[in-house]
Amino acid sequence: MSRVRHWRSAPGPSRGGLTVHAVHEDPATGLRQSVYRLTGEAELAGPGVDRLETLYVLSGRGTLTAGGTDHPLNAQVAALRLGEEPCAVSAAEELVIVSVAASERAGVACGPRRPTIDLAGQVAEDAVSEREFRMLFGPETGCSGVTQFVGYVPPIRTPRHFHPYSEMIFVLAGRGEVEIDGEVSAIGPGCCFYLPAGLPHQVANLGDGFLELLGVFTPAGSPAENSPA
Repeated sequence: MSRVRHWRSAPGPSRGGLTVHAVHEDPATGLRQSVYRLTGEAELAGPGVDRLETLYVLSGRGTLTAGGTDHPLNAQVAALRLGEEPCAVSAAEELVIVSVAASERAGVACGPRRPTIDLAGQVAEDAVSEREFRMLFGPETGCSGVTQFVGYVPPIRTPRHFHPYSEMIFVLAGRGEVEIDGEVSAIGPGCCFYLPAGLPHQVANLGDGFLELLGVFTPAGSPAENSPA
């Protein structure tokens, strides 16, 4: 598996108006990262028994219909799907959506499920090294298996560190580089990389504004949790 790859370079089989780019998968943790491109309408099967799927809209407008309820989709809206419940997605203009599927976790206390969350309504929280993050899905919002968030890295180079969780990353904005276990790669919008638990890494923002990263990790926890390497 490549350390860093752009989602457009990943295989993209199409069915009707839906194209699925399979980016990264780790059978050991159950994490699977894909990008959906949708024009028109498509039926999406549920993620499966004891599985979940987080979605994040990169661009476009449309509607997600699940359980007889319509939910508007536009840029920066996240959605949560559980179990075998199917849904229908219709695109008013081409939708590009980041998907991360994972296993649910029995015994994790969860709050009421929220079907969608708009990033614009989430409060920024402080992390280490002058970073910030905004929470999307996690146990508090009905998601037992993962935490989904957007992180903001200022123009700095973070210390080398590792996490107690395994994480799929998608670069939303900015430019920089990531060093993963000694291997350095340039990153920019659309780049994806996977960080297994305990793997040392370092992120550098080489631009003037924030480097914005969509992260989904398992087991669920705080995006601020890390240890120096």
